[in-house]
Amino acid sequence: MKVSIEYCAHCNYLPQASSLEEELKTNLDAIIVKLVKGSGGVFKVTVDGKKIFSKRRILGRFPRKGEITKLIQHL
Repeated sequence: MKVSIEYCAHCNYLPQASSLEEELKTNLDAIIVKLVKGSGGVFKVTVDGKKIFSKRRILGRFPRKGEITKLIQHL
């Protein structure tokens, strides 16, 4: 399973992206996580090319602790 976390470098969302990366690697087996620099306030998570979370377009917030892990487990 490949997870991509696109984060806004200008907005300094790297700490949130890194924290989520660590959470996923800790809680899920056989997962590859890639951090991707973006812009425009983006914080988006895709799994195998499918968007499962978008701060900017869907909820206007960062994912809560454990939220992305649960979403991935239910795919």
